[in-house]
Amino acid sequence: MKKIILFTKMASIKKHWQNALYGKYLTVSIDNFNILTNYLKNTDEKFILMLDELSIRDIEGSLLSLESYHNVTILVFNSIPEVHHASTLLTRGIKGYENSYIDKENLLTMLKSVENGYRWLFADLTNFVINKYVQTIDKSEPEFLHLLTQKEKDIALMIADGYSNKEIAQEQNIALSTVKGHIRHIFEKAGVTDRISLALQFR
Repeated sequence: MKKIILFTKMASIKKHWQNALYGKYLTVSIDNFNILTNYLKNTDEKFILMLDELSIRDIEGSLLSLESYHNVTILVFNSIPEVHHASTLLTRGIKGYENSYIDKENLLTMLKSVENGYRWLFADLTNFVINKYVQTIDKSEPEFLHLLTQKEKDIALMIADGYSNKEIAQEQNIALSTVKGHIRHIFEKAGVTDRISLALQFR
């Protein structure tokens, strides 16, 4: 069973995480940053760290100090996620950012995605990053585009323009599950693991 470290000083968040992960992951709860770093110094084991941002005084400084631990995959959580702030944390090597009270099903999906090498950002943050940092979409054809079906091309361009899955489903008049299937195929053909990387292919 894979190990996950839960770092939070909030009893409600800790309980929520433990209940969601029960039977799926072995969890270790830590609420002191010095104890956390000492723990990391004494293990080579690979694991995921779920970090409650509101339990850290200086999140950017803390993430900077964790960069030297290459055996740790860091996911940051906040009970009130805010896109502008969260986008600045992406430069600190985190692999995911979500609401602390994400429901069990989505949390398990998030962890599985991260384990498979994908990055996980909540929808509003993904759209914000695309719209802020990938503003000059020139619609030139990247190499992978010829591998896509016409429907996949349309959806890839919509992703590059910052559309959410729900907006794509409405615009294309297809089910949300169908959109997700198309996006999975697009990522595979484009050789990317997230929407931001795909959007950057069109710059």
